[in-house]
Amino acid sequence: MPDPRTTSFRPVPHGKVVVPRLPGTFVPRARLAAVFDRAVARPVTVVRAPAGAGKTTALAGWAGDRGDVAWVSLDEDDNDESRLWVAILSALRRCPAVSGDPALHRLGPPSPGRRRAFLADLDDALPGPDHPVPLVLDDLQEISRPEPLAALTALARHLPPGVRLVLATRVEPRLRLARLHVEGALSRVEAAELRFTAKETASLLRATGGEVGDDRVRELTDRTAGWAAALGWAAVSLREAEDADALVSSVTGDERAVARFFADEVLSRLPSETADLLLCTSVCDAVGATLAVRLSGRADAGARLDELERTMALVVRTPADTYRLPPLLRGFLRAELARRDPRRVPRLHGIAAQWYAGEGRFGEALRHAVAGRSRPRVLALAQDHAVRQALAGDGDPVRGALTYLGTETVAANPSLRLASAVEHIQRGKLAEATADLQEAEADDLWPLAARHLASVTGKHLPGAGRPAARCPEFEAWVTLDRAWRSLHRGARRYAVTQAQEALRLAHDGRLDHLVLHSRLAVALATALGGQYPAMRRACTGALAVARRHGWRRSPGVAECHLLLAYDDLVRAEPVAAARELAQAAAAEVPGGLPLLVPLREFFAGMVRFDDGDAAAGSQAMRVARLRLGDLVLPREVAGVFAVAEYHAALGLGETLHAAEVLAWAHERLSGSGELAVLRVRAHLAADETDAAEAVLRETASASAVLPSTPVDRCLAETALALRSHRRTKALNALDRALALARPNGLVRPFALAEPRVGDLLIDHSGGFGSLDRFAQTVRGRLVPHASPGRLTDREQVVLQRLPSQRSLDEIASDLTVSVNTVKTHVRAIYGKLGVNNRRSAVVVARQHGLT
Repeated sequence: MPDPRTTSFRPVPHGKVVVPRLPGTFVPRARLAAVFDRAVARPVTVVRAPAGAGKTTALAGWAGDRGDVAWVSLDEDDNDESRLWVAILSALRRCPAVSGDPALHRLGPPSPGRRRAFLADLDDALPGPDHPVPLVLDDLQEISRPEPLAALTALARHLPPGVRLVLATRVEPRLRLARLHVEGALSRVEAAELRFTAKETASLLRATGGEVGDDRVRELTDRTAGWAAALGWAAVSLREAEDADALVSSVTGDERAVARFFADEVLSRLPSETADLLLCTSVCDAVGATLAVRLSGRADAGARLDELERTMALVVRTPADTYRLPPLLRGFLRAELARRDPRRVPRLHGIAAQWYAGEGRFGEALRHAVAGRSRPRVLALAQDHAVRQALAGDGDPVRGALTYLGTETVAANPSLRLASAVEHIQRGKLAEATADLQEAEADDLWPLAARHLASVTGKHLPGAGRPAARCPEFEAWVTLDRAWRSLHRGARRYAVTQAQEALRLAHDGRLDHLVLHSRLAVALATALGGQYPAMRRACTGALAVARRHGWRRSPGVAECHLLLAYDDLVRAEPVAAARELAQAAAAEVPGGLPLLVPLREFFAGMVRFDDGDAAAGSQAMRVARLRLGDLVLPREVAGVFAVAEYHAALGLGETLHAAEVLAWAHERLSGSGELAVLRVRAHLAADETDAAEAVLRETASASAVLPSTPVDRCLAETALALRSHRRTKALNALDRALALARPNGLVRPFALAEPRVGDLLIDHSGGFGSLDRFAQTVRGRLVPHASPGRLTDREQVVLQRLPSQRSLDEIASDLTVSVNTVKTHVRAIYGKLGVNNRRSAVVVARQHGLT
């Protein structure tokens, strides 16, 4: 029965029980809508996030799309239980998905003791469980009195099947929901899921007319932690900004609009002790309980932070059991701390520096010592730990400390100069690193640093050859130095083992700068040893370290991209190689190894040649080789230059160019298998079969420096056998070429072989046994350059019937041949067209006008 007092209640304001209007800058977020859809599959959902996280807007956008949501915007007046029920009933009556059943309109708020009966009546008046109505109660944190809290607890526990309850709140609801959680009837949407992704930030900026580059979008998203209120402020500001990128980089917690929001909506609502704790801990990016106690002087600091994480999601607990404030909130708190008590700031930084130093976290200790303006502490920490921190890849606090101490102090201290040199190398400031090391010989580690600099510049400092003092702390550096010296004297295998040992030691010591250069040493040693898969793994690992630290123009990065580009070239993937070369160019360091630029330009010429611009590619290779001048080259590098450029010149009929390359190769590759291959190619081009066979016999014992050279020899044997119509011998030679090429994925030699060799590989499709999978890879790269018109007459007949719906058995019957014969023809057709199924064969055949 309805309560007769219902009529005495004043009407509920319209705006209180309708879905809020969306702002003009609202951007639909399909990802978040899917999150809410999944959440309301359970009876009760808690959406908990701090002020400004975008709860209301996100839910309103979702509700507007659905059109079946009942909504109540709660306020302090709803601490009256009867008024609360009236608002809920009014929202349900206005919901488009609720039928016009008069029973719902007759319901009034329950009298004390009748909640269960009221909920049963409500259930009767609502749609069945097949079409449940989401009921959103927004701003639940406004409800604080026991009676309405008990009423909402009853509603959640005895929810009618036709309702899904969504509770949006800044703090953990003070409702007894534990039983629902155990029963699996409760879902949660936390602050982390409400944060904007970089893609969503970009959509928001576009919606407000802001034009910002992708990097700045990611920066803005990171700086605000995807916090909706801050992004909304930034989006509006960017619309009016002359320099949008500059504005993004200036976004902090100290902007007036953001600061006012934090002051009014966050800090003022907290107990004074909790607010002071946040101010103290804001000097650190993240704090554990122990450090929080030291900073605040409160024994319960850890418990308070845990409560803030649990109840308000105002801090985020990391997997390392530390607490982190959202960056923008942290920026505001730091500004507020400096405004309220500026003398307290250096004292807090000093406490943090001392604590981090005691924990062995010297990068953080240096940062806080500098922020605390404690010169003695900065000097002591830098003298003892700056070199190691730089080798660990933590160069920013090292540079900050050295800058704070000043050039005179650094110049007078060998240890600081050494740290400066390592940090300069890391940032690609090689001239500055050279200046640092010119007067730092008093340090025991100076020879190591000098030779390390030489490895990235190719220039040796006087005295760099003397041995370094043994230093267990930097054994990884010593071992890496040994690997480089072994590499330079040609001891490739020993260089690999030493580089791998250096990598292990650097990993164990968390010395990421040495990890990168150890991986580079492994990559070079394995590349020179003809182990390209190992080289690729090492380069990929080195670049992962560089990306993690943001080293975009640091020695070693360009070298890795060049090695990967060469690997792509030998795999006949010029597009991938071009991408690596572009990244290599962007990563080049002024004053780096003189070989790098000519090598990149030569590889770019190979890319152009392989991509069809043969004449321009050949000329680019020549120009790059001439840029080498009198540089002393490893035989492997000389072999790459000679073989690629000679083939290009020969294929284009540039006889003078080819003769020039051959003379260049004679000076650098005498007695090598590569030189023999060049001679064989010259005879083949001149159709001098006997002379080519004679060279092959005479140079059978010539050692090759490139893994592709034995493949080239076998392909030359294949071509010679085909010219004399010895198909079996040709197939044997082709089989050996595939076996030699497979370990390193060498496809390019097949692409550069005589066309009849490619035809044989395609014609023999499926007949290479265990090598057939690699042969398919090779064939797939060759087919775009092969003419599909080389089908036999019988294959043409079979191809004409493939567009029909007839089976191969039926086609065989039409042609009065066995089905196995038809299958053989189909296999050959697939190989020649570069496809692997019937439908694709029909498509490609039609493109070429063959059907």
